[in-house]
Amino acid sequence: MNFRIFVLCCGILFGVMMGVGQAGTLSDAQALSGLHAAKAVFLVNVKNPDALYHIVKVIELTRKQLEQQKVAPHFIVVFVGPDVAFLTKDRRGIPYTDERAVAGIQHEIERFARKGIQFQACGVALKGMDIHPSMLISTVQPVESGFISVIAYQEKGYALVPVY
Repeated sequence: MNFRIFVLCCGILFGVMMGVGQAGTLSDAQALSGLHAAKAVFLVNVKNPDALYHIVKVIELTRKQLEQQKVAPHFIVVFVGPDVAFLTKDRRGIPYTDERAVAGIQHEIERFARKGIQFQACGVALKGMDIHPSMLISTVQPVESGFISVIAYQEKGYALVPVY
């Protein structure tokens, strides 16, 4: 009986070690073969500042990973819905419990805009949230319609990356 448990444990350990070994060999080479540039438009509507903070950081990580693999990234992030409220200078209406995440979102957006990522806020959502476009942080461009922006960029060859 003890020998069976030993063999089972060894089998599990071997499987885990194989998985760890494979994790070090992850590659996007097949997908990126022949690409010199990658264009993506991210349609973002998560309604949660903690999740949005994480997503903004992952978008930047994706940009960085593409550059490391010698592919020039061209990213546009379009915020629609209530997420536009997280992009205002005065953060009006943001609960105290969300202030830290919202400050983080804005800091990362400002930092990533300097690296070439473009950020847009949907004018329809701004109007619906009673936010004047002038209240947006400077690195976020207001557009009349986030959906029109996304449609247009897809027509220009940008891949749609929906984030809900």
